[in-house]
Formats: sequence, C-alpha cells, structure tokens
Amino acid sequence: MTNQLNFEPKPRWILSVRDLPNERGRARYQVTGADGQTAEIVLDKRKRQVVDALLSGELYCASTVRIGDIVFRLKEDNGLHAETKTLSNGRKYYTLQGKVQFLGPISKEGVC
Repeated sequence: MTNQLNFEPKPRWILSVRDLPNERGRARYQVTGADGQTAEIVLDKRKRQVVDALLSGELYCASTVRIGDIVFRLKEDNGLHAETKTLSNGRKYYTLQGKVQFLGPISKEGVC
C-alpha cells in the first residue's frame, strides 16, 4: 500500500488592505524572468505592497482587496510574472514566478 501525500500550499490570507505591508513609497526591484533576462523596475503604492507581500510567499485574497487587478497590472505594465493558481477547493491564489529581488527604497530626491 502506497501512502501518497497531496501537498497543497497554504497561501497567506489577505482579507483587507491592512493585511498588506505598510510601505508604499517608490522602491527598486530586479526581476529575472524564466528566460534569464533581467530588468530593474520601480514600484510604488499598491503595486509595491503586493510585490512585497508576494516576496514573503503565496497570497490568497478576499475579493474586496482586489489583488488580482494589481497582479494583472504588474504583468502588463511592469513585465513581472505573477501567476494565478487554484487550490483543490477552487480558491485562487497568487505567486511570483521567476526571481524578484528588492533593491531598496528610492528617496524623494531619487537617491537611495
């Protein structure tokens, strides 16, 4: 008899905006895609909050927070690949694909 484990990730639940990281100022990130190409991007506001949260792990989001909209904008506007996956119970969650590295905040003068 084979003991088969069905592992499913346990995404962090984001039930409201206050569950996201607080920092919203401009910050730089280095993104490496599956093809090995790297690019530096600058994010702020909600995009930064979502990427910072995704850097700590997969996220499940209540519809009121609308992370899906931000994930779509990150793909379209910034070339950052965040994937939508589905758990066996049908709930969707988000995870980063490729490598994303936080490079640091950008001060108002543009100097880190």
